Amino acid sequence: MKIGFVVAMDSEYTPFLGKLGRFVESEVSCGIEFCKYELFDRTIFLAKCGIGEVASSAATALLIGKFACRYIVNFGLVGSLSGSSCGSLVCVRDVVHYDSDITAFGHPLGAAADMPSPFVASDKQMIDRLSALGLPALRLASGDKFVADPAFKDKIRSDFSADICDMEGAGIALTCARAHVPFCMIKLVSDGADSAATEDFKASKERTFGRAFDVVLSVIREA
Repeated sequence: MKIGFVVAMDSEYTPFLGKLGRFVESEVSCGIEFCKYELFDRTIFLAKCGIGEVASSAATALLIGKFACRYIVNFGLVGSLSGSSCGSLVCVRDVVHYDSDITAFGHPLGAAADMPSPFVASDKQMIDRLSALGLPALRLASGDKFVADPAFKDKIRSDFSADICDMEGAGIALTCARAHVPFCMIKLVSDGADSAATEDFKASKERTFGRAFDVVLSVIREA
Protein backbone atom coordinates (compact mmCIF):
# COMPACT_ATOMS: atom_id res chain seq x y z
CA MET A 1 0.00 0.00 0.00
CA LYS A 2 1.20 3.51 -0.83
CA ILE A 3 0.86 6.07 1.96
CA GLY A 4 1.42 9.82 1.74
CA PHE A 5 2.97 11.56 4.74
CA VAL A 6 2.49 15.34 4.64
CA VAL A 7 4.67 17.54 6.84
CA ALA A 8 5.13 21.29 6.48
CA MET A 9 8.35 22.45 8.15
CA ASP A 10 11.93 21.18 8.53
CA SER A 11 11.51 20.99 12.29
CA GLU A 12 8.42 18.77 11.86
CA TYR A 13 9.79 16.27 9.36
CA THR A 14 13.56 16.10 10.02
CA PRO A 15 13.15 14.08 13.26
CA PHE A 16 11.23 11.41 11.31
CA LEU A 17 13.82 10.85 8.57
CA GLY A 18 15.64 8.11 10.45
CA LYS A 19 12.39 6.38 11.40
CA LEU A 20 10.65 5.95 8.05
CA GLY A 21 12.48 2.82 6.94
CA ARG A 22 14.68 2.33 3.90
CA PHE A 23 15.18 5.44 1.80
CA VAL A 24 14.64 4.70 -1.90
CA GLU A 25 14.78 7.97 -3.82
CA SER A 26 13.58 11.56 -3.90
CA GLU A 27 12.26 13.91 -6.53
CA VAL A 28 10.95 17.44 -6.77
CA SER A 29 7.58 18.00 -8.42
CA CYS A 30 5.93 21.42 -8.69
CA GLY A 31 8.51 22.77 -6.25
CA ILE A 32 7.73 20.18 -3.56
CA GLU A 33 10.23 17.50 -2.52
CA PHE A 34 8.90 13.95 -2.24
CA CYS A 35 11.03 11.27 -0.56
CA LYS A 36 10.21 7.60 -1.05
CA TYR A 37 10.73 5.06 1.75
CA GLU A 38 9.98 1.39 2.30
CA LEU A 39 8.68 0.47 5.77
CA PHE A 40 6.88 -2.70 6.91
CA ASP A 41 4.89 -3.69 3.80
CA ARG A 42 4.24 -0.03 2.98
CA THR A 43 5.67 2.42 0.50
CA ILE A 44 5.76 5.89 2.07
CA PHE A 45 6.02 9.14 0.15
CA LEU A 46 7.09 11.95 2.47
CA ALA A 47 5.96 15.32 1.12
CA LYS A 48 7.87 18.31 2.47
CA CYS A 49 5.05 20.64 1.56
CA GLY A 50 5.87 24.01 3.12
CA ILE A 51 3.61 26.25 5.20
CA GLY A 52 -0.02 27.06 4.37
CA GLU A 53 -3.18 25.65 2.81
CA VAL A 54 -2.11 26.10 -0.82
CA ALA A 55 1.14 24.22 -0.24
CA SER A 56 -0.49 21.39 1.70
CA SER A 57 -3.30 21.00 -0.83
CA ALA A 58 -0.84 20.86 -3.74
CA ALA A 59 1.31 18.26 -1.97
CA THR A 60 -1.72 16.13 -1.12
CA ALA A 61 -3.06 16.30 -4.68
CA LEU A 62 0.32 15.15 -6.03
CA LEU A 63 0.56 12.34 -3.50
CA ILE A 64 -2.84 11.06 -4.60
CA GLY A 65 -2.74 11.86 -8.30
CA LYS A 66 0.92 11.33 -9.22
CA PHE A 67 2.18 8.87 -6.61
CA ALA A 68 -1.09 6.90 -6.24
CA CYS A 69 -1.21 7.13 -2.44
CA ARG A 70 -4.39 5.67 -0.98
CA TYR A 71 -4.02 6.95 2.56
CA ILE A 72 -2.74 10.32 3.80
CA VAL A 73 -1.09 10.91 7.18
CA ASN A 74 -0.26 14.39 8.48
CA PHE A 75 1.87 15.41 11.43
CA GLY A 76 2.42 18.96 12.61
CA LEU A 77 2.31 21.56 15.34
CA VAL A 78 -0.96 23.24 16.36
CA GLY A 79 -2.18 26.04 18.58
CA SER A 80 -4.64 25.32 21.36
CA LEU A 81 -8.01 27.06 21.28
CA SER A 82 -9.65 25.34 24.23
CA GLY A 83 -7.13 24.49 26.90
CA SER A 84 -4.95 21.68 25.56
CA SER A 85 -1.57 22.07 27.21
CA CYS A 86 1.67 22.64 25.29
CA GLY A 87 3.33 19.34 24.52
CA SER A 88 0.04 17.43 24.34
CA LEU A 89 -0.28 14.88 21.55
CA VAL A 90 -3.73 14.80 19.95
CA CYS A 91 -5.50 13.47 16.88
CA VAL A 92 -7.95 15.31 14.63
CA ARG A 93 -11.60 14.26 14.58
CA ASP A 94 -12.61 16.68 11.85
CA VAL A 95 -11.37 19.81 10.10
CA VAL A 96 -12.97 23.15 9.20
CA HIS A 97 -11.52 25.75 6.84
CA TYR A 98 -12.28 28.87 8.87
CA ASP A 99 -11.16 31.19 6.04
CA SER A 100 -13.95 29.94 3.77
CA ASP A 101 -16.92 32.32 3.71
CA ILE A 102 -19.52 32.04 0.96
CA THR A 103 -22.43 32.67 3.29
CA ALA A 104 -23.67 35.30 0.80
CA PHE A 105 -24.74 32.36 -1.39
CA GLY A 106 -26.44 30.48 1.41
CA HIS A 107 -23.60 28.17 2.40
CA PRO A 108 -22.71 27.57 6.06
CA LEU A 109 -19.72 29.51 7.34
CA GLY A 110 -16.56 27.51 6.71
CA ALA A 111 -18.11 25.24 4.08
CA ALA A 112 -16.65 24.77 0.62
CA ALA A 113 -19.02 25.33 -2.30
CA ASP A 114 -19.06 21.63 -3.23
CA MET A 115 -19.59 20.28 0.30
CA PRO A 116 -22.74 20.40 2.43
CA SER A 117 -20.96 20.66 5.78
CA PRO A 118 -18.06 22.83 6.98
CA PHE A 119 -16.59 19.84 8.82
CA VAL A 120 -14.49 17.24 6.99
CA ALA A 121 -14.14 14.02 8.95
CA SER A 122 -10.93 12.06 9.44
CA ASP A 123 -10.75 8.28 9.10
CA LYS A 124 -13.07 7.24 11.91
CA GLN A 125 -11.58 3.78 12.44
CA MET A 126 -8.10 5.21 12.92
CA ILE A 127 -9.37 7.96 15.20
CA ASP A 128 -11.15 5.36 17.33
CA ARG A 129 -7.86 3.43 17.65
CA LEU A 130 -5.91 6.54 18.61
CA SER A 131 -8.58 7.58 21.09
CA ALA A 132 -8.28 4.15 22.70
CA LEU A 133 -4.55 4.88 23.12
CA GLY A 134 -5.42 8.04 25.04
CA LEU A 135 -5.11 10.70 22.35
CA PRO A 136 -7.92 13.28 22.55
CA ALA A 137 -9.86 13.49 19.26
CA LEU A 138 -10.29 17.21 18.59
CA ARG A 139 -11.73 19.57 16.00
CA LEU A 140 -9.11 21.42 13.95
CA ALA A 141 -9.78 24.92 12.59
CA SER A 142 -7.40 25.63 9.75
CA GLY A 143 -6.58 28.74 7.72
CA ASP A 144 -3.75 30.86 6.34
CA LYS A 145 -3.03 32.75 9.53
CA PHE A 146 -0.76 32.05 12.47
CA VAL A 147 -3.17 32.65 15.35
CA ALA A 148 -1.57 34.84 18.00
CA ASP A 149 -4.50 37.14 18.80
CA PRO A 150 -6.77 36.23 21.74
CA ALA A 151 -9.80 37.91 20.13
CA PHE A 152 -9.35 36.01 16.87
CA LYS A 153 -8.77 32.81 18.81
CA ASP A 154 -12.07 33.30 20.64
CA LYS A 155 -13.89 33.95 17.36
CA ILE A 156 -12.69 30.71 15.75
CA ARG A 157 -13.58 28.76 18.86
CA SER A 158 -17.00 30.39 19.03
CA ASP A 159 -17.83 30.08 15.32
CA PHE A 160 -16.82 26.43 14.92
CA SER A 161 -16.50 24.88 18.41
CA ALA A 162 -12.90 24.17 17.43
CA ASP A 163 -10.23 22.93 19.83
CA ILE A 164 -6.97 23.48 17.92
CA CYS A 165 -5.73 25.47 14.92
CA ASP A 166 -3.11 25.22 12.19
CA MET A 167 -2.27 26.38 8.66
CA GLU A 168 -2.26 23.14 6.61
CA GLY A 169 -5.06 20.85 7.77
CA ALA A 170 -7.87 22.20 5.61
CA GLY A 171 -5.82 21.92 2.43
CA ILE A 172 -5.14 18.26 3.20
CA ALA A 173 -8.66 17.40 4.37
CA LEU A 174 -10.52 19.05 1.50
CA THR A 175 -8.23 17.51 -1.12
CA CYS A 176 -8.63 14.05 0.43
CA ALA A 177 -12.40 14.42 0.64
CA ARG A 178 -12.68 15.36 -3.01
CA ALA A 179 -10.49 12.41 -4.01
CA HIS A 180 -12.29 10.00 -1.64
CA VAL A 181 -9.02 9.13 0.09
CA PRO A 182 -9.03 8.66 3.89
CA PHE A 183 -6.71 10.71 6.08
CA CYS A 184 -5.47 10.89 9.65
CA MET A 185 -3.79 13.80 11.42
CA ILE A 186 -1.62 13.60 14.54
CA LYS A 187 -0.81 16.97 16.09
CA LEU A 188 1.49 18.24 18.81
CA VAL A 189 0.25 21.32 20.68
CA SER A 190 2.93 24.01 20.45
CA ASP A 191 1.25 27.12 21.87
CA GLY A 192 -1.92 28.68 23.19
CA ALA A 193 -2.81 30.68 20.05
CA ASP A 194 -2.54 33.84 22.16
CA SER A 195 -0.21 36.78 22.67
CA ALA A 196 2.60 34.42 23.72
CA ALA A 197 2.06 32.06 20.78
CA THR A 198 4.98 33.23 18.65
CA GLU A 199 7.60 32.63 21.33
CA ASP A 200 5.97 29.40 22.52
CA PHE A 201 5.89 28.12 18.94
CA LYS A 202 9.57 28.92 18.41
CA ALA A 203 10.47 27.08 21.60
CA SER A 204 8.34 24.07 20.72
CA LYS A 205 10.22 23.52 17.46
CA GLU A 206 13.31 22.69 19.53
CA ARG A 207 11.60 20.06 21.68
CA THR A 208 11.69 16.34 21.12
CA PHE A 209 8.56 14.83 19.59
CA GLY A 210 8.79 11.85 21.92
CA ARG A 211 5.72 9.65 21.67
CA ALA A 212 4.70 11.21 18.34
CA PHE A 213 7.21 8.95 16.55
CA ASP A 214 5.53 5.78 17.79
CA VAL A 215 2.03 7.04 17.12
CA VAL A 216 2.76 8.18 13.57
CA LEU A 217 4.51 4.90 12.75
CA SER A 218 1.60 2.90 14.20
CA VAL A 219 -0.81 4.81 11.94
CA ILE A 220 1.35 4.11 8.90
CA ARG A 221 1.58 0.44 9.86
CA GLU A 222 -2.18 0.05 10.41
CA ALA A 223 -3.52 2.23 7.56
